[in-house]
Amino acid sequence: CSKCDVCSSSKNWGKRKTTMHQNPLIKKRKLNVEHRKKNKNGKISPLWKKNRTLNQIRSKCKQIHLDSNLLVVDYPSDFTKSFTCQVCEHILSDPVQTSCKHLFCRICILKYFKIMGCYCPSCRHTCFPTDLAPPVKSYLNILNSLVLKCAVTGCDEEILLGKYSQHIAK
Repeated sequence: CSKCDVCSSSKNWGKRKTTMHQNPLIKKRKLNVEHRKKNKNGKISPLWKKNRTLNQIRSKCKQIHLDSNLLVVDYPSDFTKSFTCQVCEHILSDPVQTSCKHLFCRICILKYFKIMGCYCPSCRHTCFPTDLAPPVKSYLNILNSLVLKCAVTGCDEEILLGKYSQHIAK
């Protein structure tokens, strides 16, 4: 083993050689929050804009759409997500399906298209208002058969989602 390259190597083992010496005193300048929000063109980056837009849509939807907390049965979270709008996070109202098969409230997705552009909020696939279609009838039947607690104070009735608007109109 005296002629072996591994044992008789003159190379110093242990430390890695650096190709570029960096000065430890030079630190990267930290960007404050305002600088991070903007991209190279000085415009607000899409992620920040998306979050702000979604929060605006959600706050306005609270008055119109029903919250999933009104459900009588405590369904698994995956099942609850299947009938929840992916923009406002409320129970679907006048549901529409994009060409990429994601579901949204008609009002929410149209507001989103107007503010953010014509792409799916979930997968960013390009889609237009003309591409929106109603979901399959069997899905609508399941959606309308969900049992909700009435949101009116003093009313303790449990109503099917499909008949909820008629109940509120009384």
